[in-house]
Amino acid sequence: MEINQYTSDYLIALLKATIHQEQPPEKPETVEWKDLLNLAVYHQIEEMVYDAVSKLQNQPEGEIARVWNQQHEKNQLIHMIQQAEAKAIIGEASKQGLDILPLKGALMKPLYLKAGFRQMGDLDYLVDKEQIDRFVPLMESLGYVPEDVGLDDSHDVYQKRPYMEVEIHRRLLPPTEENHWHTDDIWERLERDEENPHLRKMTIADYYLFHLLHFEKHYSMGGSGIRSIVDQYYLMKNYPEEIATEKVQLLLEKMNYVQFEKMCRNLAEAWFDNGILQEEFKESAEYIINSGVFGTFEQYQKWSFERYQKEQGIKSQKGYFFRRMFMERERMEFIYPSLKKHGWLLPFFWIHRLFRSVFCNWGRVKMELKHFMKKNK
Repeated sequence: MEINQYTSDYLIALLKATIHQEQPPEKPETVEWKDLLNLAVYHQIEEMVYDAVSKLQNQPEGEIARVWNQQHEKNQLIHMIQQAEAKAIIGEASKQGLDILPLKGALMKPLYLKAGFRQMGDLDYLVDKEQIDRFVPLMESLGYVPEDVGLDDSHDVYQKRPYMEVEIHRRLLPPTEENHWHTDDIWERLERDEENPHLRKMTIADYYLFHLLHFEKHYSMGGSGIRSIVDQYYLMKNYPEEIATEKVQLLLEKMNYVQFEKMCRNLAEAWFDNGILQEEFKESAEYIINSGVFGTFEQYQKWSFERYQKEQGIKSQKGYFFRRMFMERERMEFIYPSLKKHGWLLPFFWIHRLFRSVFCNWGRVKMELKHFMKKNK
């Protein structure tokens, strides 16, 4: 997506106005309504932008107004459905004596001016890995279809079309992540809700660190958009003391996240307060603006190739493509845990993974093939 700087600057100005409930600036002539809407959707923050636009003297008209209002109505519907489904999932889990921890957007919604401003693509929950099999009949009883269950060592995926997707996680970070040590024992630090003992919650410090870990993971792998910086701003404003303790700072140092957090703080202050964007973070700001909410495929490919170069000495795109098809045993064990005991099954799991990719993720496979062919012309 080609992004005009005038459009991104104006979008950030509108977000700032919504956050502080101020009168937003009128649209400059250098910005087109269609480009503004597309950029807002690209970052999944169109509800906050819509709120600001609705207060302007000169608002969009005609087809673009119709499309924007239609998108707003759809977002409101999705928000209501997600809230109702979240209540049902937590309620049924608690009824069956299963502990459950809501993650990501569900925890951020209460911090926003309006819960509907914090948009979510899906619902995420952490459950005890020993109890995760019990969630299959639980989710099916609520009308969900298992889409990817038991095939990934990290999480299971359930869908209820047209709007609902739920990820049930066994762990917060996979063992292949450098800082997984901090989240491996998270259950020992979780608190219980006063009204519902089966509903678990993180301490503010743990959630802040998880926010940074999750943000950096997407940032490194392909990019993560403006919404993550909005989250950062709300965490800073709601919990200034809790996230600035000596313990948090020591953990940031141990994780090698001091500079990353500094970048997140500076962008949040520069965009949504009256801070000044530091020169060292201007490139990061541009990268985030161009990433969209989940990053781009090109950025992911670049990160993945550089990782294989560093870790395995692979120098060519052909070598990288071959390793992507036939992954090393350590990474295959993460996808297929039974390999840890039955290593002889590795060739069969390579074949299974290739077939599953073709039939279940053909869109992504086509993108990888297209990218590979382009690089090798």
